[in-house]
Amino acid sequence: MLTKAIKAAGSEVTLFTSSEYEDVDEFQAAVNSWLSSQPDTVMIEDIVYQHGGTNSKGKASFSLLMITRQS
Repeated sequence: MLTKAIKAAGSEVTLFTSSEYEDVDEFQAAVNSWLSSQPDTVMIEDIVYQHGGTNSKGKASFSLLMITRQS
């Protein structure tokens, strides 16, 4: 828990959605690749995961939101 508030102006938001990728493995690879490419000075403030169920074609709909900032 933080002892003081931080300014949101320094925060960055990165969104990954399942509609951008063919399957879950490709989605996971993209997220892992993004995480690996971040410098050591990046701090993850929050990760928000949302699952929206399945669409009419039976494909799962989900997203992952990363909120980061420089430490």
